[in-house]
Amino acid sequence: MRRFVIVGQQAIATAHFSLLDIAGTSGRLDILLRCLRSALLVSHGLRRDTIVYLVLCGGEHAPRVLRADGRHIRFVRPDERQLAILVQKALARTPTDGPPNEFIEVRAGLAVASGGIEAVLADFRADTVASYVLEESARDIREVPLAFDDVVVFVGDHHGFNDAVRARLALEGASPISVGPVSLHADDAITLVCNEMDRRKQAS
Repeated sequence: MRRFVIVGQQAIATAHFSLLDIAGTSGRLDILLRCLRSALLVSHGLRRDTIVYLVLCGGEHAPRVLRADGRHIRFVRPDERQLAILVQKALARTPTDGPPNEFIEVRAGLAVASGGIEAVLADFRADTVASYVLEESARDIREVPLAFDDVVVFVGDHHGFNDAVRARLALEGASPISVGPVSLHADDAITLVCNEMDRRKQAS
């Protein structure tokens, strides 16, 4: 499996945002939605080998994590508003005081957990996957022996990572990588990472 973990430092952990102004009312959840689309969707389909975690660290009841599993999820559309509706319904249907780090399934392939990065790490054995973290100043992805299966990539939103998350990822041994010399939006960076993995898998 490929896993992408997108950390939204201000993305709200409840369903209380407006679909008419997602960016202005959700702590920039719109950034995470675009990352979800880039990691999970391809033309006319989904990546069935990919799981995406949206770590919501803002507002009441934070942190919470939404997990979208490409193996099982259905009816995911590429437009941002439909993705926002999907997330909003999932957050509204799950308790905000559930057991910590335990994912509760809302529908096939979609689940929510109370907790932050620890909930993500508890969801899979971190010592069995290759871990990477996207950093602008890191070594270029084309210069590293990048894995393309059994891999997890951690991505920050427009605020990056706070010190606690950065330290936790370092403790997990996540290798810093970048996608080039120019600063890109997080969703575009994810697209490039996926493309690089696809190319290496095809060449193997």
